[in-house]
Parts: sequence; C-alpha cells; structure tokens
Amino acid sequence: MKQLTVGIAGTAKNTGKTTTTRVLLEYFQGREVGVGITSIGYDGESVDNITGLPKPRIFLQKGDFAAVTEKCLEVSSARMKIMDRMDIHTPLGRVVCGKVMKEGLMVIAGPNQSGHLRMIRQWMGNQEAGLVIVDGALNRIAPMVETDGFILATGAAHTVDIDRLALETHSIGVICNHPEIMEIPYPLSSHGKTLIWSREGDILTELPAFLFEPEDLAGVSRLLDSASLFYCPGVISGPCLGYMGELPFREGMKFVFDDPVKLLLSDVITAHRFVERILAIGGRVGYLRSLPLLAVTVNPFYPSCRYGTHQYQADYIDREALLSRVKAAVDVPVIDVVSGRPEQLDVFWKGLWHI
Repeated sequence: MKQLTVGIAGTAKNTGKTTTTRVLLEYFQGREVGVGITSIGYDGESVDNITGLPKPRIFLQKGDFAAVTEKCLEVSSARMKIMDRMDIHTPLGRVVCGKVMKEGLMVIAGPNQSGHLRMIRQWMGNQEAGLVIVDGALNRIAPMVETDGFILATGAAHTVDIDRLALETHSIGVICNHPEIMEIPYPLSSHGKTLIWSREGDILTELPAFLFEPEDLAGVSRLLDSASLFYCPGVISGPCLGYMGELPFREGMKFVFDDPVKLLLSDVITAHRFVERILAIGGRVGYLRSLPLLAVTVNPFYPSCRYGTHQYQADYIDREALLSRVKAAVDVPVIDVVSGRPEQLDVFWKGLWHI
C-alpha cells in the first residue's frame, strides 16, 4: 500500500498550520485512507497563549493512528488504545503509539529528533496508515527530512506585508525544489567537517561543520582556482552564504549541503540569492537528501493589538491579493485553506495524494 508522509510547517503562530492539519485530516478520513498523526515538539493549544484568541484543535476519528506523549493523553477527549511505548522520551513524557478507539480532540506533541520521527513513520507504515501527517514549524523543521515533503502554512500573522510574504515563499520554493540531488564520496560525507575539495580529489581545507560567521570561511578566497566542491554538513548562516555568493568561484563549482533544512534555517531570502548566484555563474547547488515543498496554504488572519488596551482582536489583510501574489511566486499549488471552496480543496488534496 502506498504511504505518504507529509510535514506541515508554519512560518509563525496563527498562520493556519493547525487548520491545514485539521482540513487535511478531515479530507482523508472520509476517503478510506488510514491516517496517522504526530508532531515535532508541542502544539495543539485550545487558546493561543500569547493573544488569548481561540485556536483550532485536532479532532481524531475512531481508527486513526497517533504518536503522542503520555501527558497528551491525559488532557485529550479522544481515547486511544496504546499499542507501543517507544523508547523516545520528551519533557512531556514518553512517546506512545496507538489507535483511536473513541473520537475526540487530541493535543499533539511528539518526537523532536530525525531518528525518532523515522521510528514513528516506520511504525505507522506497519499499521497500514496511508497518510502520515507531521505537525511542525519552520523554526523546528529539521526532523522533516524524514518526510516525503512538506506543506508551508504562511500568512498575515507572519507579516502583513504581502510582497514580503510572496518573496519569502518564493525563496523557500527555490531552496527546496530547484537544487539537484547529488552524491559525494563517502569519506567526505562522513568526515563531520565542512570540506573544500580539489579537482584532483584532495581535501584542500577543513572548516567547522556549522558555519555562523564569515570569519569561519577565512582562507577560502585563496582556494578559488583549485577548488571544485564545497560540502557543508551543518547549518550555514545568511552572512556566510552572502559572503560566499560574492566570491568569484570558477564555472562548474559544486556546493553540496546535507538537505534543504540547512539553508532554510538561515535567512531564506539570502539563501535563495546564493542559489541563484551560483547557478548564474555556471555552478551547481545540491543536497544529499531532498525535502520538497509540496504546496502552500495562506491565511489572511492576524491578531492585532488594540491600542491602549493591550488586548488582541482578529484582523485580516486582503484575501484575494494574498492568494494571487503567493500563487504567482511559486510553482506548487497554493490555496486559502480556511475559505477555499470544496471543489478547490478536492483538486488540491487529490494532487497532493498523487505526488
């Protein structure tokens, strides 16, 4: 049976991530597809703990699968038969896996490491869950490399500047979907360091695995004529990418990162410009593992603070302008998941299932 594991990452609180999760669950729950859900870390508050505004929660039906922490079960109205107690421990208790026996609302909190999410995915597959949803956020996206791709939930709660939203979404699309998958010799990928390799196959220099300051790249400019490959296994910051993007590397230079997350955790606009710059000079940018952006959901809602009262109220930017601007910025499906018409949602989710 086909299994699809999809992450859902919000760019900020209140951008519609939980609503996207809920709508995705509801769609497949009614189509005889076994569904499972877990979360990277914690989510599922009934009320936003900053604004005090209501937040949607996750409704699970009988027969759904879930991987959550023990404390989640204590505060959920859904009742789950525990089938497995995983060797995964979190601040909210041990992660347990099971099948929902009584429908209801469930607070979702799960593993926060890639290896643990891989264990959950395998367990769900053994239970014949055709769709596994991984609830997460852009700032804790690292474990999502274990998914088949992710849906980005963005909107006015991130910024009310529609042009900025469109640009950031475009940048994320470029980072995730345009670079190629590459292979490098095993000794390089297992070295645990950032490496620059020569055309003759020699290591020219070793740098820290995580690059945060341009000073970490000291000496790289002296290797431009002999370098053929730059490999970084860890996170690289926006300033480092900006610095490297200005260096006159020779045509054919390869830049390889473990996965798109390593660039997503930097400034996404700077990372996008770095990718475009390297491609423009005839270089190549690639990853050892992919994490494709599958779709985007947009939400015009944002909580605005009332002057003088320090209370929040619901507010909205132009719905149609947001949708059209983001659609023009990416080459993946984009939908307003809150107000999308039923036929639009149907086409959207069918396309997702057939990736």
